[in-house]
Amino acid sequence: MQLITKDQLKKLHVLLSQLGLMDEKKEMVKHVTNSRTESSRELTIHEAGVLITALAGNDGCERMRKKVIALAYEANIIYGNTPEDKQMNAAKLNKFLLERGTVKKNLPKLTHGELVKTITQFQQIIKHQGEGKAAKATNALLKELNITSSIKTRAKAL
Repeated sequence: MQLITKDQLKKLHVLLSQLGLMDEKKEMVKHVTNSRTESSRELTIHEAGVLITALAGNDGCERMRKKVIALAYEANIIYGNTPEDKQMNAAKLNKFLLERGTVKKNLPKLTHGELVKTITQFQQIIKHQGEGKAAKATNALLKELNITSSIKTRAKAL
């Protein structure tokens, strides 16, 4: 039984890093070795080949594209679940990405690195929307309690 080569180990770690799956490494190794080990250094040449082939075939981009779509729903850029909605959403999302996206490409054409940037952008959009909603809700509550003017007065005094 020959153990994993240095080149295989390096390739495995590069793929895991690129796909953002380093935290899943032990579980993947355990699965491919039928629970024999969790250490990538203890993989056989064959087991390493199987894992590398699986990772290379699954570049993670499709999963990331689905995440972009889910984030677009959360950011209220797209909405609806009918087949017509989904068709319209694809066009709306691509228009948004071309006009306002950090990369200026349609979703299917985004590379792994570009998808990372796009996901980050959408997460920031959602974060800022939430901050805006929280501020509005806080101001409405303060106004309802007639506290708004005293806070503004205190803020000016500081």
